[in-house]
Amino acid sequence: MQLYPSPALAPYILHYLILEDHAVRPSRHRFFPDGHPGIAFHFGDAFLQQDFHSKAPVKHPESFIYGQVNHHFDLISGTKIGMLIVVFKPFGLSAFMKMPAKSLANQTLALAEIFPQTAGPLTDQVLGAQDHHARIEVIESFLMSQLAYNKHDIRLVTACTKMIDNACSPVPVRVLAEKLSVTERSLERAFDLHIGLSPKLYCRIARLQRYLKLRKNSPDMSLTALGYEAGYYDQAHFIKDFADLAGITPSQYDQNTNRLAVNLMQISVPSIV
Repeated sequence: MQLYPSPALAPYILHYLILEDHAVRPSRHRFFPDGHPGIAFHFGDAFLQQDFHSKAPVKHPESFIYGQVNHHFDLISGTKIGMLIVVFKPFGLSAFMKMPAKSLANQTLALAEIFPQTAGPLTDQVLGAQDHHARIEVIESFLMSQLAYNKHDIRLVTACTKMIDNACSPVPVRVLAEKLSVTERSLERAFDLHIGLSPKLYCRIARLQRYLKLRKNSPDMSLTALGYEAGYYDQAHFIKDFADLAGITPSQYDQNTNRLAVNLMQISVPSIV
């Protein structure tokens, strides 16, 4: 279930995502990059997170913050899934923090590590609220208070991500910089500060998400045709890029409809990466 932010926070937040499910046994889910950082609260069983390069999974804190990710990893859920996620726009989280977005890339941290004075009371209020709307009211009050202390100019990254998201094919960084009347280095610095990914990597992730949206809206089209439509040069490049980011092939993704979100799906097949 998706709920939407108040007008004051709409420039920064894409939506609030509510994940709820009950299962007989714990299950494994694949998470892969979607270009959005977030803040999450577990009101069900906390997930275990396992990166593909690590052996032991790590338990999520009750409330946590995560930055942009550039690779897939697995989440192991308990029998009761209950999570509220603040899904920020690519640059949105940086408006509430005093640290560059790049320093949070590929990080999942307890909320208390970023907001040591306020994370505890905030988490208690969110988890103690009577329903999701009340939880969101608590979160929005907190975020508005943080926004008042942090002033960031996000016009450049807002314009650039909009160009990338709306493009029918990948746009070279040189072209993006020229259209925005800035140097390539200035654009890269803005992405480091506000997004946490390079413009080139953000383009890759945006292209994958474009494919997934096309697939949802045009289920009768072949994977190859959708790949071309999303901006991939050929089928081999499409399959490789998808597998690099998601850890599974497009066909494996397409065959598995057991998803909590577009980039969070239960897996019963071994990772190919």
